[in-house]
Amino acid sequence: MDFGAAHVTQMALGAWQAQVLYTLSELDVFELLSEKPLSAQEVARRTGAHPLAAEGLLNAGVALKLLTRDGDAYADTDLALRLLCEDSPESLARWVRVMGRWSRPWNGLTEVVRTGRPAEEREARLWQDPRYTADFVLGMHEYARRIADEVADHADLPPGARVTDVGGGAGTYAIALCRRHPDVSVRILELASVLPIAERTVAEAGLADRIDVTAGDYLTDPFGTDVSAVLLSNILHQESREAGESIVGRAHRALRPGGKLVVNGYFLDESRTRPLFTTLHNLSAFTLWGGGRSYTVGEAAALLRSAGFTEPVVHQVAQGASTVLVAEKAEGPEDQHLADRRE
Repeated sequence: MDFGAAHVTQMALGAWQAQVLYTLSELDVFELLSEKPLSAQEVARRTGAHPLAAEGLLNAGVALKLLTRDGDAYADTDLALRLLCEDSPESLARWVRVMGRWSRPWNGLTEVVRTGRPAEEREARLWQDPRYTADFVLGMHEYARRIADEVADHADLPPGARVTDVGGGAGTYAIALCRRHPDVSVRILELASVLPIAERTVAEAGLADRIDVTAGDYLTDPFGTDVSAVLLSNILHQESREAGESIVGRAHRALRPGGKLVVNGYFLDESRTRPLFTTLHNLSAFTLWGGGRSYTVGEAAALLRSAGFTEPVVHQVAQGASTVLVAEKAEGPEDQHLADRRE
């Protein structure tokens, strides 16, 4: 067997497999079949698809073990019911739809590499499309909640901490922090279009009395004053280095002396060639919105030190490729003066 050829073939055909998953999700086939088994003709009628093409799609779904077929009737597998239907507590359905939408700009990767420009404009990509906004925010929530508790364990917050969760999305990490630290309160800073989603998620978690949701733009707005900790989760990699310096600098200004900056994200090793997921994550940021570029842990540590933070403590999240950096605001003369005034 030619393992090299098999490796190349698998990569090339992997895109075909992914497109079957994305199309089944975008056409809401998993939701339809979760109610009861249906024929290909009925699926085509309900989704507005071409009958022969719908049958081919469903058969590919069976081959990928996403669907089952009994005679003319198709149904979801247990895997699809657990991970690809929105009402499942383990659902990744919205996240899969976002990955499907992001696959289209990836088809323009050759031009992105040639020109250095993203495949689509940021504002048109997300905030001008309400359904996409909801899928993006809740899809990232679906994905992140699998590691959120462990990230919260590594945050090492003091009792009664006041935390600003910058660009906190649906509140995934804010909820985890509050569950891990019973006397902590969190303010989520997010764009106005995201606030209703975050408010609903926080309310469903029963934490509306401890988590406040505030409109703001993390590229320009302050992060508060005299806060105990600032959380930056999966933000720095998608912005330019200049924007990253601004974000970390405003985090430093928002913190009280000794306050903590918690950075959660996907970091490259020092060669910038591993791990595989993070190399793709890095390329995805550039393809989707341009200036983003993933950091190595060393680069991130240097960024934090240059803004006035201590050398960060590094924690590897066991459940995934994510890494958590925790650094403290070094106390300078101005900070000591503020501390004296508080006392």
